[in-house]
Amino acid sequence: MRYVIFDSSASLRCPPRCSPRHCSVMLAVLGLIVSTAAAEPSLHAEDHILPGRVAQVAITETLMNDVVVSLEDGRGRTLSRAEGFIWRTPTGRAINVALLGIPSTAVPGRYHIVMRARHGRTDWQLERAINLIDVTFPERLIQMSDKMNEIFQDDSERKKMEARELWTALSSSNPDALYHLGRLVSPLEEWVPTAAYGDRRRFRMPDGSESTTVHFGRDLWAPENSPISAAGKGRVIMAKDRLLTGNTVLIEHLPGVFTLYYHMNTLGVEAGQLVNAGEFIGTIGETGFATGVHLHWELRVGTVPVNPDIFLEKPLLDTNALIGMM
Repeated sequence: MRYVIFDSSASLRCPPRCSPRHCSVMLAVLGLIVSTAAAEPSLHAEDHILPGRVAQVAITETLMNDVVVSLEDGRGRTLSRAEGFIWRTPTGRAINVALLGIPSTAVPGRYHIVMRARHGRTDWQLERAINLIDVTFPERLIQMSDKMNEIFQDDSERKKMEARELWTALSSSNPDALYHLGRLVSPLEEWVPTAAYGDRRRFRMPDGSESTTVHFGRDLWAPENSPISAAGKGRVIMAKDRLLTGNTVLIEHLPGVFTLYYHMNTLGVEAGQLVNAGEFIGTIGETGFATGVHLHWELRVGTVPVNPDIFLEKPLLDTNALIGMM
């Protein structure tokens, strides 16, 4: 379904004493402009997708401004959203695109991808249906140590401030951050997987009580102080010690697309630094709320944690598909 609001306040007319020849030429030019501007945009996205994946959404026919794409259920509730950006080919052709993260917690069923944008003075809303396929994530019970329990129970202002700071960074979207389009690389040369993306976790406290949560990334084990590298080219947005995640690095690769690296022993980069794929950013450790030496590696798209393994095999941005739509 498509909704569009037109601005009809403007009108076209010939100026006084306009000659017939001049008038016909001017109207022909204006007619061409109006015809071009009237081209209706079209919304493109896949029909089926798994929770934890990323939907590549494109708008063709005309370039739009202030593009925001959201995943909404049948009641109009928003599960995730992302700001759009413009991708240009080397020859200058351009297209609107947005990368929309699909939460791992979304139940299977029929949803809608909704695009809201502006073109001139016109407000546009485009929709298309998408079906979420059922998937089962593993469950895991973790016995908390005294150190982990202390951090978990911490209600300090520092913990709250750091949570707000991280959310603000993840909620940002720099439309010019087109650093890495291709596949990601593994942040460790050799590693052993210790926890999967999307794990449904039960934390058992020392007193026997339990708390449930969802694992947002992948846990990778390697010997302490093993080098960690950037999974893709990007701008370092954060490099600091945090109470919950220990020494932490956050890198933006595309607008609103970030990789995160937690529990590091040492930091090898600073905020604001531009790094290349495979470049050293620190060493592995067990700082913060950690069950042992490991790297928690995470990928966020529009604030939504998604499965980073997918983009070890496919590009962050499918430019071949975009070119085929132009």
